[in-house]
Amino acid sequence: MIIGFHLAWTCYGHWFPNDPRGSWSDEVWKPELLELRRLDDGRKVTHPRPVEPGEMRRFLDTARARLKWDVVCLKDSEIRMVGGAFAEVVEAVRLEVHACAIMPNHVHVVVGRHAESYERMVSRLKARASQKIREVRGIRATDVRRERVPIWTEGYWVRYIDNVEQMDRVIDYVNRNPGPDRPQRWSFVRGFNA
Repeated sequence: MIIGFHLAWTCYGHWFPNDPRGSWSDEVWKPELLELRRLDDGRKVTHPRPVEPGEMRRFLDTARARLKWDVVCLKDSEIRMVGGAFAEVVEAVRLEVHACAIMPNHVHVVVGRHAESYERMVSRLKARASQKIREVRGIRATDVRRERVPIWTEGYWVRYIDNVEQMDRVIDYVNRNPGPDRPQRWSFVRGFNA
């Protein structure tokens, strides 16, 4: 039985559908990016594939130069703002969060089962955080999706958690993600009790 979900997504411009490290994407919609590197059959990996640093840097530099919008890196104050936005969503929908790491270029959230789908949870978290970041950065709001400056990449990564041992490992991984010198404590994280 599924007891929770490990959800992760990146800020805009940090992971591409045809990324050499692997990707769960089925298509590359932007022709300019597809010219860089085709999707490969080994792309759906649970851990990033090792890529030589020089190759990775060249790929990212070239791919980022072809993006419509600037790459998003969250500042420390924006990371705190994202945490505040997540807290609002958690309270509003009574979401059970067991671990959360908000990094400059990606997010990990471990949640328990909920009446809403995990897709809806991700959508709510990303939307509220995007709204806050756009406000502080002075980015004009628009209802036209293709004109909306993105904060996050489209989509997300999900792993189903179906036992206590797996939950404990995932929580430990997420809690260690910021590194020993940058621990994060969020008021909306409640830990996990089997």
